[in-house]
Amino acid sequence: MSTSTTPEPIAGVLASPGTVRIFSILNGLTLLGVLLQAVWAGEFIGRHGRQDWVTVHEIGAFVVVVLALATAVVAVALRRASSAATLGALGLLVLIVVQTGLGEAITKGDANELITAHVPIAVIIFGLGVYLSSVGARLRRG
Repeated sequence: MSTSTTPEPIAGVLASPGTVRIFSILNGLTLLGVLLQAVWAGEFIGRHGRQDWVTVHEIGAFVVVVLALATAVVAVALRRASSAATLGALGLLVLIVVQTGLGEAITKGDANELITAHVPIAVIIFGLGVYLSSVGARLRRG
C-alpha cells in the first residue's frame, strides 16, 4: 500500500512522450500567464490612469483561458496514463473560467467586493498549475 498523496500512473499504461511534453509546455505557459496576470493586476490596483493595465489584464485573461483549454484537451489524451493530469487540467480550466467571469464582474459590473474571491482563487489556480507540473514530471519519468 502506497502512502503517497499523488496518484501514480496506471500500471502498464505509458503516455506518449510527445503528448506529455506538449502537456507540460502548455501547462507551463498557462502558469506563466497566471503569473503575468498577477503582475499586471499589481500595475493597476489602487492607481489612477489604470485603464491600459486593465486592458492588458483582460487580454491576458483571454490568453490564459485559451492555454488552459489547450492544456485540458491534451490532458484528456493522457487520461489512461494519468487521471490526475486529466482531472487536474479540467479543474484548472473550470477555475480559470470562473476567475475570468469574476474579473469581468469586477471591471464591467463595478463589483469590487468580488476581489475578496478573485485573489484567493488566483492563488489556488497557481497551486493547481504547479501540481500539474509535478504530474507532468512524473509522467516523463514513468
